[in-house]
Amino acid sequence: MPFNPNQDPPQGGIKFQMNGGYIIAGMNEDMCCVIHELYVNPEDRRKGTASMLVAAVRGWAKSEGLWPMIVECSPKNEVGMKFYEAIGMRQVSIVYQEG
Repeated sequence: MPFNPNQDPPQGGIKFQMNGGYIIAGMNEDMCCVIHELYVNPEDRRKGTASMLVAAVRGWAKSEGLWPMIVECSPKNEVGMKFYEAIGMRQVSIVYQEG
């Protein structure tokens, strides 16, 4: 799925946007916060932008009673996996898909 900074959040969800990037989150049927998209412009990476965006979603999620926070990250996205682990998230499942 290509990143789209003009995309609206899902119903009941939230979108935080800054000059360097954006994050879109919502909730699932288990009342967990789900990060749908996190994007930081290449020139704004490694400056704390992603951490600030996730912090904004964490605050929103806790205020809405949506916990835990989850995100699906491709195993091919090594940078993303390292980032999520660095901010305290841990891998809890492996997803298989065909095609």
